[in-house]
Amino acid sequence: MKIVTAMGPRCGTSFVMQQCVKARLPVNGVAFVNKILTPPSGNPDGYYEMQNEPQLGQIQKIWPVQLKEINPKDITALLVLNRRDKQALFVSMRQQAKREGFDYPVEQAYEQISQTLKCYLKKTGVAYKLVYTEDLNNELDAILTYLSE
Repeated sequence: MKIVTAMGPRCGTSFVMQQCVKARLPVNGVAFVNKILTPPSGNPDGYYEMQNEPQLGQIQKIWPVQLKEINPKDITALLVLNRRDKQALFVSMRQQAKREGFDYPVEQAYEQISQTLKCYLKKTGVAYKLVYTEDLNNELDAILTYLSE
């Protein structure tokens, strides 16, 4: 199973999933789950959220809270995205929350999500590739190769 996840929302998971679709890699996800939870204005080319159960041999976006349901032995590639510029991240998170009709403390949400992922990685010892959002364009070929192996 190949997984794309992030230390928080708005770190580039949808972009990576879009690129996997364009590269014709096997993706377990849909562009828009619904127009409220995944408003097109937030990612016009789609979010590619996993709609069904995780699938072996496919690439799926799985959020850190969902990882506890995955057997670490089933993970053959784990891409972790993070953003160096936290202020830009928080601005983007606030904009997306507004599009989704939510109001929550984005800094706290990021901290909770990133801690969940850090704990999972430490507990399971799963090998992973870390890429920063700011480096996605330069790392794209390496990411696609990593996810296609």
